[in-house]
Amino acid sequence: MKRFLLHSFIIILSFNLAAIGFLIVFLLTGNQIQLGILGAFGGFLGSYWALKRKLLPNNDLEKIERKEKKYVSAQLREAKEKAKKINSSRFRVRSIFVYQTITKLSKISTKIIKMVEKEPVRYRTAQNFFHHHLDSSAIITEKYVHLLNQPVRTHEVSQALRETESALKQLERNMEKEMMAVLSGDMNNLTTEIKLMNYQQLDTDKRIIEKK
Repeated sequence: MKRFLLHSFIIILSFNLAAIGFLIVFLLTGNQIQLGILGAFGGFLGSYWALKRKLLPNNDLEKIERKEKKYVSAQLREAKEKAKKINSSRFRVRSIFVYQTITKLSKISTKIIKMVEKEPVRYRTAQNFFHHHLDSSAIITEKYVHLLNQPVRTHEVSQALRETESALKQLERNMEKEMMAVLSGDMNNLTTEIKLMNYQQLDTDKRIIEKK
């Protein structure tokens, strides 16, 4: 409905501008009606195209951006809750090695969340983190703590703990890759800047040598 009203407004405004165009051309050409009509026609098409290009696409773009920001905000809220679970889990383990692994998972998770919160556009390169690795980290750390607190340590429980520890270590490696993926744009920009700086330095050195 809003788009229809906006489109109607553009048509009405274009007709008004066309009428003004007719009067201007009519008066400037010595009351030539045919030229005035051509001026009106050209004014209508020109103003309609310009107004439609300016108003409608921007309206759609803003709508898309608002939806994307709302979606990212919702994902960030959920991610923060999962990161809190991971962080709290590390204080309930007994192995220093597992503690270090979960601490690493917690730090990387918090870092990525803060980067996306500051620059929502980074969400596009961090979707695998939000939809896969963060979920897995929260679930597996919770499962590990649950197994660890079982009153009876059977062979099956011990085996499950070892497998969970191995899974946590693999998640740590995956999280590191996610961090690198989120930072890839920064590193590419840095590499480009370094290459440009080196090129400029070589060009400067070449000119100095030529002057000598």
